[in-house]
Amino acid sequence: MAEVSDRPRIIRAIKKCLTDTYEYYQDAMDILDSLGEGSMGVGMTPLIGGFAMKDPKDSYREALIKVDSAEKALLPLIKRFKDGRVNKSHFTDEEALILLKDIGEFDHQMLIDKLAEQKGRETVWYKLRELSQKLKRVYKLVAEN
Repeated sequence: MAEVSDRPRIIRAIKKCLTDTYEYYQDAMDILDSLGEGSMGVGMTPLIGGFAMKDPKDSYREALIKVDSAEKALLPLIKRFKDGRVNKSHFTDEEALILLKDIGEFDHQMLIDKLAEQKGRETVWYKLRELSQKLKRVYKLVAEN
C-alpha cells in the first residue's frame, strides 16, 4: 500500500532530477558558447580586433561548476535506479532504462578535468548536448501518476 501512495512522489522526484540536470547542462553549454565572443562592455581585458574579450578562465570555471552541479543533481536518481527503487514501472518504455543506465555510467569527471585544464571546449559541448538529448528522451518516457 505504501508503494502505491509513494508513486506520485517518486515520479515528481524523477522529473525534478532530470529537469535540474538538463538545466545545468544547458547553462554549461551556453557558457561554453559564449567563450570567445567579444563585448564592448567588458573593461580591463585585452583588446582584440576592437572588442574586449572576456577572460576564458572565469568562463571555464563557471562551466565546470555547472557540470559538477548537474552531476550532483542527477546523483539521487542514479542511486535509486541502481538499488531498484526507480524501475521500469516508473517509465512507459524500456528504452528509458537503457538511457538512464548510459547516463548513470557516464564519467562526469572527464568533462570536469577538461574544463579544469581549459581544453576541449567543443568536445565538452558536444558531450553535454548528447547527454541533454538522452535526459530529454528519458523525461518524455516517465510514466504519469
